[in-house]
Amino acid sequence: MLKRVVFWLIFMPLAAFGQQSKPHAAGDTAIKALPARLAEYYATYPTEKAYLQFDKPYYAIGDTIYFKAYVVIREQHKLSALSGVLNVDLISPDNKIVRTEKLQLIAGVAWADFVLADSLKNGNYRIRAYTNWMRNESEDSFFWKIISVAGVAKKSESNKEIVKKAENKPAVNSIDIQFLPEGGSFVAGNYSKIAFKAVDQNGQGVDLKGVIVDERGEEVTTLASTHLGMGSFYMVPQVGKSYKANVTFADGSHSTRELPTALLAGYTLSVNYTNPDTIRIRVTAGGSGFADGLSLAGQSGGVLDYVVENQQSGSKFFSVAIPASKFPTGIAQFTLFSASGEPLNERLIFVDHEDRLKLNLNLKRAYNTREKVKIDLASIFNDSKPATASFSVAVTDEAIMPVDTVNENTIVSNLLLTSELKGTVEQPNYYFTEINERTRAALDNLMLTQGYRYFNWKKILSDGEPNIKFQPEKGLSISGKVSKWGKPFLNAKVKLFSNKGGTFMLDTVTDKDGRFAFNDLMFEDSTKFVIQSKVPKGQDAVTLDLDTTFSHQLELKTNFHPVITDISADFSGYLLNQRRFYEEQQRFGINKHEVVLREVKVQARYEAKIPDSQNLNGSGGADYTFTAKDIEKMICTRLTECLQGRIPRVRFINDVPVGMALVIDGNFVDADMFTTLNPDDIEGIEVIVSLHYASIYGSRMANGGIIVTTKRAKKQNQYYRYAPGVVTYMPKGFYKAREFYSPQYDNPHTNQKMADLRSTIYWNPNIITDKDGKASFSYFNADGKGTYRVVIEGIDADGNLGRQVYRYKVE
Repeated sequence: MLKRVVFWLIFMPLAAFGQQSKPHAAGDTAIKALPARLAEYYATYPTEKAYLQFDKPYYAIGDTIYFKAYVVIREQHKLSALSGVLNVDLISPDNKIVRTEKLQLIAGVAWADFVLADSLKNGNYRIRAYTNWMRNESEDSFFWKIISVAGVAKKSESNKEIVKKAENKPAVNSIDIQFLPEGGSFVAGNYSKIAFKAVDQNGQGVDLKGVIVDERGEEVTTLASTHLGMGSFYMVPQVGKSYKANVTFADGSHSTRELPTALLAGYTLSVNYTNPDTIRIRVTAGGSGFADGLSLAGQSGGVLDYVVENQQSGSKFFSVAIPASKFPTGIAQFTLFSASGEPLNERLIFVDHEDRLKLNLNLKRAYNTREKVKIDLASIFNDSKPATASFSVAVTDEAIMPVDTVNENTIVSNLLLTSELKGTVEQPNYYFTEINERTRAALDNLMLTQGYRYFNWKKILSDGEPNIKFQPEKGLSISGKVSKWGKPFLNAKVKLFSNKGGTFMLDTVTDKDGRFAFNDLMFEDSTKFVIQSKVPKGQDAVTLDLDTTFSHQLELKTNFHPVITDISADFSGYLLNQRRFYEEQQRFGINKHEVVLREVKVQARYEAKIPDSQNLNGSGGADYTFTAKDIEKMICTRLTECLQGRIPRVRFINDVPVGMALVIDGNFVDADMFTTLNPDDIEGIEVIVSLHYASIYGSRMANGGIIVTTKRAKKQNQYYRYAPGVVTYMPKGFYKAREFYSPQYDNPHTNQKMADLRSTIYWNPNIITDKDGKASFSYFNADGKGTYRVVIEGIDADGNLGRQVYRYKVE
């Protein structure tokens, strides 16, 4: 990895850029405080970023979304040891959180999955991932991903028609065009570069061309977008003149837009980075001003790599030439400061040394269907150094699911580019798929038109500290308050019990406010706890309340309008394959679904019967269903009495259902919890006894199950009170990821007759290369013929990123 240093530059003559600045002389100036202040700030307040790799770009109802999460420290991209918990939400097209998971981060990585239950709707889902520490930044700093899920279509409407409907032609007056002077200032009399960006109401770029004219209608220059509505042009604005752009869009429509009014005074900051080895910067003063006392600073990832002061007096400009090697790969920010330390102009550039990890795989060009593929992976940095790294690999059949590569969100495009910028970046992988002069120019236009997310000099240089509301979570917490006669009780003894995985007990005492907390806990989802408080006298008057009964669910933006990316191609062929896949599984009694994919149509057989049911088959998707009204009519005091004799093949011993799984409010719990349930607290019960409904739950419901939805959950209360100062609690614990199923055709017990129609051929989120940079893995091809695509992504111990895409034929 490049060594980061702060240095004061002694300049060589640059005839093309004119008068040069001189090195700084000793003295107290505002610019001298920058290196120490910046280093102190980010040492105290590092920032985290999250990235998720998925097994494939789009899904069908009934699929499982597999993903791996990487959480890094932004300043170096090293895997983070700061946070131990990552929150991941699946958000529906109507802006509701339909699934949420807590993942245990170990050395900055974790992996999990979301089951797309048959009860879900089709459309563009979002996945949001964040740590508690990331909540101190804006919500824009979270990881966001749009996942297209195909499902219900009206009549014979195909997915391609749905996409076209979402890409309706925008009205001319709804197209926003921004004109953005390089460096931020449009100064009269200065030769200036003006960038522009045109987007429609969905945030998608709109191509245009046109002319710039003055107030008399005389042509000044021309303009034309080069990529996704972005482009740039040069001009010298004159004092007293106004300018406008007469543009023509790709569909032939016309519009006129005003340019910003030129300033009489200010500075123009220009960057020439056409030579990848050298960054040339020129600062020009406008009007009667001079460049005296100005300073220039360059930072990347919170590290100050370059600082210089202009020591010339009476000059209207100064210029510098900086070796690009002084900056690491990623976004570099150059800021012009006044003599008093006030930021005046800023310019972003993207530095790319193309120094990613090199990943070598020993793949053949062609294989047979169901042939075993054994891959040896070698990870190398700087062409020679073995890299110990964490990788995830996804293999897909491109004949079934073609990929729009420029729209992919990759570990490189995300961590180096889009996570640093405000708003949505269209086609993020376009800038990295094929690096050439054209893509570099397009990337520079993006730097000129897209806002910077993380870095704010005024915030860094202020004497005040940032407002830190949320601390890093190392583990999970259970906390609450003990009261007696409604008043906080000091020094009450509080014990935490759990019998899952062996007896577990912790104890503590309350503070002066009656509060207690058990922090940094590590437990799986659906673990049952008993929390008990004790006071010397008057136990009957004691109340114990928990305040961690729900994981924080941040308010979602109601004005969300996603830019459609991964759904840009018709993937009805994929849906047809999935229908055949499900039908083949049903034929052999495996993983049955209620999904009926005919001509890209999904039909749900059951209507919702139980409010807030989290049944993966959909509400009412069970062999027997009892609503709250049904239970009221039974007139019973214990739940066993309510159900005894009403469900064939279900037996109860000591009020516990024999051999059956128990799910309460979406969580698998110990079966003996059944005895604690009060019929009056039940919203509904769904009983599964057939493989037809049990298969979506996997082996945990091999003998059937009882799914209980409580009224208490509806009132946002996840714990039950049994005696004064005693509650039982089933908090949201760490999610245990499903193991991806990949058939082993060299095993005689593997079903050889069932057609293998997998679209994701292989998914492995946990590949670790050793000290020699090597690892290996293997899998079997499916029955599909054509091109298989292997995608490997990961990070090494020094924060170096790696991504490789390989393809091979299956015949």
